[in-house]
Amino acid sequence: MIRFFKLNITFAFLLALTVTRCISQDSATSAKIKYYTQKAEKYLDKEKALSPYYSINRDGISIYESLQKKLKKDFEFHINFDKIDNFNLYLKNTDGEQVFETYKKGNYNMAIPFALDLNVDSSNVDSSFTAETKRLKGLKIAIDPGHIAGDMEMGDIEKKCLTFKCDSLKGLMDPVAIAEGVLTFATAKLLKDKLEAEGAEVFMTRPFNSSSSFGVTFDEWLKTNYVATVDSLFKVGKLSPAQKQFFLSSKPTKRDKFRVIFKDVELAKRSKIINDYNPDFTIIIHYNVDETNTGWVKPANNNFNMVFVGGAFMKNDLPTPQKRFEFLRLLITNDLEKSIALSADVIQSFEKNLNVKTATIKDATYLLEGCLSTGEVGVYCRNLQLTRYIHGPLVYGETLYQDNMIECIALNKECDKTKNLRVQQVAEAYFQGVLNYIKKQ
Repeated sequence: MIRFFKLNITFAFLLALTVTRCISQDSATSAKIKYYTQKAEKYLDKEKALSPYYSINRDGISIYESLQKKLKKDFEFHINFDKIDNFNLYLKNTDGEQVFETYKKGNYNMAIPFALDLNVDSSNVDSSFTAETKRLKGLKIAIDPGHIAGDMEMGDIEKKCLTFKCDSLKGLMDPVAIAEGVLTFATAKLLKDKLEAEGAEVFMTRPFNSSSSFGVTFDEWLKTNYVATVDSLFKVGKLSPAQKQFFLSSKPTKRDKFRVIFKDVELAKRSKIINDYNPDFTIIIHYNVDETNTGWVKPANNNFNMVFVGGAFMKNDLPTPQKRFEFLRLLITNDLEKSIALSADVIQSFEKNLNVKTATIKDATYLLEGCLSTGEVGVYCRNLQLTRYIHGPLVYGETLYQDNMIECIALNKECDKTKNLRVQQVAEAYFQGVLNYIKKQ
């Protein structure tokens, strides 16, 4: 009898323990479902129209090619919640193309590439801040200077330049000629020097002023890579036979060739070389203009700062496996959370150091119609090519309006823009934002 009683107590204890574990596991699973669902809705699904492409339930996270495939439970890729940490480490330590090949196998749970030590500390930064210590020692940082123009001619081809005539009645005493690519490269060069002085290893996607991410100018690229690129785009279905014939004829202008053939492949090259470098984070540098200043042929009054991170996919933004993979990556990694934290510190530094207001979502049409607010003032999710394809934390900066009356005069000074005071201030604003971010890590 005593033995039977003891067995009953043991059985009851084991049963209670099992029930407790089940409840705990159920609670943890419910928490994960809630977390990833809310993340998708807040940061990734701009129009609340992406539900045909994914599901988040007790089985884990699944990605689908279409609603029809989802209804048949025929997923393109699936991952259980307990494999997400492992997959994140795999993403950080594996070539992007190889990771995408794993995605195309369809089920990470069935095709784990290799065992990973989940206790590995992936942070490289030295957190010791003393007078003798370089504050960014051990960090790898990529900088992408936006656009490629090294002069006004190329700026005109890109349609990323401003030309204002003198207007003494409005206070414009000298003509203004600004190419954004020149400003971004000078800013990147100044920022690179500052970061390296604090111990960081820095990589720039454009090695010299007027260069592209291919390491050559646009004119050099036209001579050596243009025909092969047209052929390649045709073979993968991005150009029709008629388009191929047109672009291999003498009819297209340099602007046509830039806009249709060069621009997207050059941006793809930027994301690839950044991902190959595998930085701790990436800084993408742009200068802005006022969208309401039609034609940008005269100065305007508005002036704002803003920064972008990934997310805000529209209903037609997931047509390919590659784009659906990037949606999944932003959902299950902490790239987006870290990007928001970095960007929040950078935008605060912009306002403080440049004395320019931070844009609210109502201050530009593209913010209201094409972005999602992250909850941090001036930081917006936006599905740009670089915010989508660059892996790891990033900040995509859009500092001040070049066509603002005060800014255009300031930015117009000095042929060597690294000596331009306003450009120097922008570089310092990025630098201080990075330092503030690192101090919190």
